[in-house]
Amino acid sequence: MSLHPDYLTATDFYQLFKCPHWPYFERFADDEEKKLKRDFTESEIKRMEDGVAHEARVVADFFKDEEVVKANVVHDAEKDFEATLDLMRQGVTYIYQGTLTFGDWTGRPDLLERQTGESELGAWHYIPLDVKSTFRLEKYQKFQLTFYSVLLEKIQKRFPAQAAIFNLDRERMSFQPADFLREFEETVVELERIRAGERPDPVLRKSCFDSGPWGAACERLAKMNDDIALLYNVDVKKLRVLRDLGVRTVADAAEMDPAVLDGTAPGLRAHGLERIKLQARALRDEQVYIRKPADLPAAGLEIHFDIESYPPDDKDYLYGFLIREKTGDRYQSFFSRSAEGEEGMWREFLAWIETLPENFTVYHFAVYEKTRLAILEKRYGGSAALEHFRENMVDLKEMINSCAIFPLYFYGLKYVASFLGFSWQGAVKGGSQSVDYYEKFLENGDESLLEAVVRYNEEDVRATAFLKDWLEKYAQEITSYEQHYPWQE
Repeated sequence: MSLHPDYLTATDFYQLFKCPHWPYFERFADDEEKKLKRDFTESEIKRMEDGVAHEARVVADFFKDEEVVKANVVHDAEKDFEATLDLMRQGVTYIYQGTLTFGDWTGRPDLLERQTGESELGAWHYIPLDVKSTFRLEKYQKFQLTFYSVLLEKIQKRFPAQAAIFNLDRERMSFQPADFLREFEETVVELERIRAGERPDPVLRKSCFDSGPWGAACERLAKMNDDIALLYNVDVKKLRVLRDLGVRTVADAAEMDPAVLDGTAPGLRAHGLERIKLQARALRDEQVYIRKPADLPAAGLEIHFDIESYPPDDKDYLYGFLIREKTGDRYQSFFSRSAEGEEGMWREFLAWIETLPENFTVYHFAVYEKTRLAILEKRYGGSAALEHFRENMVDLKEMINSCAIFPLYFYGLKYVASFLGFSWQGAVKGGSQSVDYYEKFLENGDESLLEAVVRYNEEDVRATAFLKDWLEKYAQEITSYEQHYPWQE
């Protein structure tokens, strides 16, 4: 039998979690939508290739003393499954790149591991393992492994008690797929509807653009329908509830009565609905709302902080700071000039924070900086000064989310700062491009590439300072601003 044109695969689960329309557009996009599909960048392609190479290295090194048999693959789901099933019946200890096919479902876990315990195969059965270029077990990975587990149950008549990934540190991270069956089955219903040609209601996420190729098509679909998916920070479950209550468009949301809808569904409260209503009005009328005054600390030296990281190796390569002193603003950075230079950069950073005065405030945008500090502290060690530094960090994104409403679909640094009038002037315009430049610097040592990355980081911390200044000037009382905003004068 030749390859079925539309099997349900593990990739569908990854795509659905990153962008709910991705599996749909891959199957049913019309000509206009296909024009909006972006190509994957050079960096994204390299990361995919790095993931495959990492998988091969782990299998070669970690299982070098084990019986590992690579399954024959001819890219025909039925024939590939027969080859894998033959190895399963033989009781091979580890099957690499085996194919599991049942009906119109097919999947290829990186490894099938033999376990003791009766099944239709004999006195043994198999559990699925994946090798991933991540440090933690992601939700989509659990669903992919649960998918393989369901396939294994159909084939060997025994459901795996465990499944696992090997992460970037080659640690085995296990979980129990049975714990996810209910949510898995609900997700399968969604995917089966998509495979039948049913287009999901609009959803617009940052990951539709960052991880998937269909972000522009998702935005077009939402705009065509004036859909409530355009409203910032409203999750899919809440979107579904609002649609069921007749609130389907931005115009509907702008005129809804939060008091009437309060408590009509779990998690639907007047306070949250009021924010959704203001967000809808902001989009409709292009207004900015200040819901409450921004509470900015005024403690000592003002510092703005931003980190650049290299996802393929989960390494940080640049820590940048804008330091506002009485004599003026000063930029300072610590960077890693090699793939092995992260620890040295970290040590320089720890030494520098020891020199800071007792009173200071560190502004950053979103949780990333705090997250990375915790990771590198675990990796290389910390200090009392690091703890004091962390205690003085202020997340401007959290502050903006709580006090301001903008006529924007996303509240990332680039979106908000650009809307308010800040512009990035350097060659590097975003985080993924910064990664590309740094990667090329590691390859050829071209100093101009590193200089471009450093400039980008400096512009990011200046954008953070720009936002802090805006909050200080324009977000100190409950008010609203109409177009021809005062900061544009």
